[in-house]
Amino acid sequence: MAMDSKNNDNDVVSSNIDEGHVNGPSIRSFQDLSPSELHPKAGPHRHIISPPPDEIPVTLVTCITTAGYLHVLVHPSWAPLGAQRFLQMVNSKYFSTKVALMRCIKNFLCQFGIAGDPSSNTPYVGKKNILMDDTNWLPEGPTHRKNELGVKRFGKGYMAYAGGGKNSRSNQLIVALNDNERLGGGSPWEVPFGELVGEESFQTLNKIYTGYGENGPSQGRLRKEGSSEGVKKDFPNLDYILGCDVNDSR
Repeated sequence: MAMDSKNNDNDVVSSNIDEGHVNGPSIRSFQDLSPSELHPKAGPHRHIISPPPDEIPVTLVTCITTAGYLHVLVHPSWAPLGAQRFLQMVNSKYFSTKVALMRCIKNFLCQFGIAGDPSSNTPYVGKKNILMDDTNWLPEGPTHRKNELGVKRFGKGYMAYAGGGKNSRSNQLIVALNDNERLGGGSPWEVPFGELVGEESFQTLNKIYTGYGENGPSQGRLRKEGSSEGVKKDFPNLDYILGCDVNDSR
């Protein structure tokens, strides 16, 4: 389960999502999404149950990574506190500090969130900044790992937080690299607050380097050094989030 550009070591990377990418992202607004992406429901291939209806405005976020673009549709009705914190991180340009995709395990998940500039972690860590749990909308327990159609509980591209117990969420997140039947089954931090949308996102997800697995840079090192030149030297294939921006909201 999940646990809790310049050349100088911790220089901030621009959050302009078009920088260095000639064609730019394929998704720029809600108009680029299909009805099933905008209004997800249980189906034969995705969503073990229909997610909560969107009673709070949804937000489309685009992140640029070293592997390509990721488009996140944030649903506050799924997990209000988790969504609010993620959007706070986006709007504060937190991800422009060059956030390492530090623990990426093939066909399982990718864990990330420790800032590339260690000082940027401060608003999100420590007892006073711990995020209370959201109510899990996924069916829990071993009897609900998949439904009668074979749809697994935690879909590929679902996004949630890493954690280590009740009310333990901070600034570390996870994204599922494949459909998973164990995630979201009762761990209070694994409540999805959004999901990746668009073919481009899933192409990027498949490109993220997973060769380091559990042996990527340690959390302690990243908290101390951030995305330093030393980390880059020791983990040359590591992927990073270079910036995230809000593209649309309604």
